[in-house]
Amino acid sequence: MATYVADGALFSRGNGDSPLTYTAIAQVTSIGSVGSSRGLIDVTNLSSTSREYKMAIKDGQELQLEIQYDPDDTGHSGLRTDSLNAVTQDFRVTMTDSPAQTISFQGLVTNWTLGNITIDNVVTLSVTIKPTGDLTYA
Repeated sequence: MATYVADGALFSRGNGDSPLTYTAIAQVTSIGSVGSSRGLIDVTNLSSTSREYKMAIKDGQELQLEIQYDPDDTGHSGLRTDSLNAVTQDFRVTMTDSPAQTISFQGLVTNWTLGNITIDNVVTLSVTIKPTGDLTYA
């Protein structure tokens, strides 16, 4: 059974070109949960003897990134630009253990926030990305 260790995992941003290429975002310290969920649609009617449900459409879970901020890093500024311009962007999570696995998706940067700026501390960047469409596992 494969067990994945987080060390070496990458979060990458697509360049929007064809063919699509990805560049890893530097200094990522945490990649939040990646996945999707489905709600339930209540289809109970007056002749039902119990509640009845159908599965709703998939909804990608918001993904949280924690990054050690570098104002000169093009990946960090690219995420800010995606947020400011409401751009749908290509993203990919890569787990590098064997066998390597990638999770690719398009998403919207809904939050780009610098953390507290304090003495004797690293300035952090928190980013939230909402997937739009399916997640592709490879």
